[in-house]
Amino acid sequence: MKLNFTFKHLDRSEALEKYMAERLEGVGRFLLKDGFANVYCSKQNHEFCLEVSVNTREKYFRAMAIHSDPYHAVDAVVDKLEKQFLKTRKVLQSHRRPELSREGRLEQLNDRFETQLKYKKAA
Repeated sequence: MKLNFTFKHLDRSEALEKYMAERLEGVGRFLLKDGFANVYCSKQNHEFCLEVSVNTREKYFRAMAIHSDPYHAVDAVVDKLEKQFLKTRKVLQSHRRPELSREGRLEQLNDRFETQLKYKKAA
């Protein structure tokens, strides 16, 4: 997953960037296709606001967390994204049309041949 970091009212930190990259790469394995993530870090009212948006072919994912510690905010955002990824992956894998798969076409052919044979035997 490609990452783009943006910091507002906050100094750029290599350690924080590395931690975010590791965590997002770990959760990126749930994606079916490669994605592009925009990571927006800001500081509002003595709290860290972290917003991550991920664009993929299937869907657009967005998660936001506000916490006093930036590392806890990263963990919260990663947990939210992981839930979204898993839900979307489950929907995409379970809602496929069976008639388009190889097994579905074979089942349709088997049903058709069985009905034709039954008619021939009965007549």
